[in-house]
Amino acid sequence: MSSPERASAAAPAPWTADEARAAGLTEMGRRPPLRTYLSLLWSRREFALLVPLGEMRQRNMDTLLGSSWHVLNPLFQAGIYYLLFGVLLQQRGGVDNYPAWLIIGLFLFGLTQKSIQSSTRIIVTKAAMLRSLNFPAGILPISVNLSELLAFLPAVAVMLFVVLVTGESPSLLWVLLVPLIALQLLMNLGLSLTVSRLTVHFRDLDNLLTHLLRMWMYFSGVLFPIDAAPEGWIREALRINPPHTFLATARGLLLDGTLDVRSATFAAGWAVLALVGGLLFFHRYEGRYSNVA
Repeated sequence: MSSPERASAAAPAPWTADEARAAGLTEMGRRPPLRTYLSLLWSRREFALLVPLGEMRQRNMDTLLGSSWHVLNPLFQAGIYYLLFGVLLQQRGGVDNYPAWLIIGLFLFGLTQKSIQSSTRIIVTKAAMLRSLNFPAGILPISVNLSELLAFLPAVAVMLFVVLVTGESPSLLWVLLVPLIALQLLMNLGLSLTVSRLTVHFRDLDNLLTHLLRMWMYFSGVLFPIDAAPEGWIREALRINPPHTFLATARGLLLDGTLDVRSATFAAGWAVLALVGGLLFFHRYEGRYSNVA
């Protein structure tokens, strides 16, 4: 037998597609099934946490107060809005503890706002990383939301401190703030997955979202009570507005010592709907995010 014939006989047969999948290999640029995709996301959970921890250390490193700005910025914002609506315009809407009411609204809505804004261009800016490293693109919006959550935790302590010093008494219901923020994180993640994919197709969405989120804040009862809106379907629509359901639940827990079951139910529903919808929408384009120019 000649040398070429011996080499041909010794060469292994190429793998079939079924054999490759059985060995855990996947075709580049191919979208895995949803169950496999969720498993891949879970297997990269450490990476999803390491990225925001690194970003947290780098944020505001060149400023004197460093990470304190995560708390100072919303506090300054609350002071400006209180001076405008609470003092100059006297638009408190019958709220007794308006400073604490305003702080709760600004801090919680700020978490959603920052999570969405930070996720908008994450796929576009990290496309080179997706081309050079093998990991599911969904890790990027997840890491952004974890980063914003870590930055938000000190603000929770400040928020509770303001509630206490303005005359409110602590209650066992305050513990429910933990699952409420967890639900809000799930909603934020679903919305982040949605906008991060949309920005791949429509780059102008980044600029447009700034105005949409500001309008959303005004319609969510952050600065003044929804009861100030005209009676009828408008007021009811504003009451089931996703951010307002979280704000109403949190304000009931911290200021009134009560659980607004209706708002809490809607909040849980919005969290599930946003997460499932955002995950399905984002997953349908998986495998092509690395081709983003």
